[in-house]
Amino acid sequence: MKKFFSTFILIFTCLFSFSQWVWQNPLPQGNSLQSVAFFNANIGYAIGSYGTMLKTIDGGNTWNFIQRPTNKILYSIAVVNTNTCVVVGASGVSFKTTDGANSWTPIHTGTSHDLFSVCFPDAHTGYAVGDSGIILKLNIDKTSWVSLANMDFHDLYSVYFINSDTGFAVGEYETILKTTDGGETWGSHQPLVYFNLNSVFFVDKNTGYAGGENGIIMKTMDGGINWSILNTFTAYSVRSLYFTHKDTGYVTLSSGKIAKTIDGGTTWSDTFDNANSINSITFVNDSTGFAVGNRGSILITNNGGESWSNYLKGYFDDFTSVFFPDNNTGYAVGFYGSILKTKNAGTNWELISNGSTSRLASVFFLNADTGYISGYKKILKTTDGGLTWTTTTLSDYYFTSIVFTNENSGYACGNSGALIKTTDGGTTWNFVQSGTSKPLQSLCFVGENTGYASGGDLLHGIILKTVDGGTTWNTILNDGPFGLYGICFPDSITGYAAGVNGTIMKTSDGGTTWRLLTTNTNRDLMSVYFTDDNTGYAVGAVGTILFTNDGGDRWNVYPPVVDNWFESVFFKKNNTGYFVGGHGTILSTMSAEFLMSTNEFKPPTFSFSVYPNPTTDKITIQTKQTFINANIQIYNINGQQVIEKKVHDKKSVNMNVQSLPTGLYIIKISTLSGIEFKKIIVR
Repeated sequence: MKKFFSTFILIFTCLFSFSQWVWQNPLPQGNSLQSVAFFNANIGYAIGSYGTMLKTIDGGNTWNFIQRPTNKILYSIAVVNTNTCVVVGASGVSFKTTDGANSWTPIHTGTSHDLFSVCFPDAHTGYAVGDSGIILKLNIDKTSWVSLANMDFHDLYSVYFINSDTGFAVGEYETILKTTDGGETWGSHQPLVYFNLNSVFFVDKNTGYAGGENGIIMKTMDGGINWSILNTFTAYSVRSLYFTHKDTGYVTLSSGKIAKTIDGGTTWSDTFDNANSINSITFVNDSTGFAVGNRGSILITNNGGESWSNYLKGYFDDFTSVFFPDNNTGYAVGFYGSILKTKNAGTNWELISNGSTSRLASVFFLNADTGYISGYKKILKTTDGGLTWTTTTLSDYYFTSIVFTNENSGYACGNSGALIKTTDGGTTWNFVQSGTSKPLQSLCFVGENTGYASGGDLLHGIILKTVDGGTTWNTILNDGPFGLYGICFPDSITGYAAGVNGTIMKTSDGGTTWRLLTTNTNRDLMSVYFTDDNTGYAVGAVGTILFTNDGGDRWNVYPPVVDNWFESVFFKKNNTGYFVGGHGTILSTMSAEFLMSTNEFKPPTFSFSVYPNPTTDKITIQTKQTFINANIQIYNINGQQVIEKKVHDKKSVNMNVQSLPTGLYIIKISTLSGIEFKKIIVR
């Protein structure tokens, strides 16, 4: 039992550390990374967009998520010792860990300016720089940064200290500042070409390099008194510099290249090239180095940069649709004919294909084996779980959505008002009159006969309805405020349509009337999905996620977790959701976990305590306020409700959990004041 419980604590910690989100593709994750730093040959960190944090303890062989202290971009990390790190980022955020990133403590910066770079020349003193010439200094034992005087107000992008007293900061318009008294005073440099400088690195007290806009690389050999221009990589920006010796160094470029010099910067040779900007580079010895960049790139070299391998693995096409016919089997489709399949709820995805390279738009499965995919000029069908596919070629339409109501009856819609129907399981398809020439984007059926289609152009949304199994369609909304990309009906009369400019419309009478809901975003929404009458999700541009738990009366904008667009959201019957989109993005979350995680970003409606935790047989739930008409539900990690209890006019309640298997559970308490969540362990 003790061995099992130790293992479970590890799982529990991992679930807490990255909240409710699990990256399934690409791996370990697909957000852009801004900075990489190592303490020694084994322990290293990479950080980036939306608070993304990764850690390795085996020299980069494996990278694992660590706790995300913020959802803001983190630009730079300094590893002070084995357990201590400091990070800085957007809007003046800064955090410190002293336990190897198991927990993080905010450090007050006194600014809302972006902080782009942090450096610790020793184990006690650190410096950070950012927008508008801000320079900060930190004693590692303190909880606040101290602002240093600086008469230069240009943005500063990089800071490097040779020792605790002597350091350099570079930035906008070729700004180069130097201090020799620990930041008390700073001397400036007369610009030569006024290009922005993004990175500075010193090999010793005399020899230093700076690089930046238009590929400029500058060098000093007298401690920064004089600088000369060595070379430029035309049209590319230098993102990061690192030298392992006086003459041997590396630069990363916004084009995705890594270049190396062995003659002190006189000449450079390309050693790596891809399509994603490489933002940061470091070496732990002469041979082993790491570089990170956009879309989750983690590059590793073991031969002094002569060649690089990418730790990032997976499939990188843009995915447009995801569907799970059961709790284990799922499919995702996208650009260039990509079809992915999972047999284990997304733990592993494999590429299956019919050989097509044209864009695929929508996937629908009747069961684990029989399914359909729509795309450009074609409908695909499989009856063996994707091993083989038959193709029906149709007219010159792009079919954006496909659904089936039974094994025989199916429907697809597309551009120019195209609507097609099959009554023989997809063997033949016939066009039906839609009554519109505007694009149709999404289909939803609420029975054998009743279905809806949404679409329109950029500034005009339309919704069609059929009550005779798709034989005839009538326009029930002709002039919505914006085009509508997704439609969903959780029951026979309640429906939602989402689209351009953050539009969500709702009907409560089967589509006879529609009202515009407030969403608090103007980002385009590509897909909407409801798990029950109250709980719904909408996803779209630049990682936008909206959620509601009151039937759409209030939509909340979830703090972003990804760089890429979301194109589709789907929840399985066990309330596990899947979000897919650009550059291969596939994320999963439990519904209960998702709703609980929203508490991290808003003040609690009310508070309650649960004890003992962990527990073996019973728990006590207590609040300072009296429970009035409260509903207490306990969910397992699969999102299944295992216990429910009604409570009224009490401040505490005891619940027996002895019958529950060992594991992690979520307590959901619904009251008139709102909904709150907590996690417990039963052992």
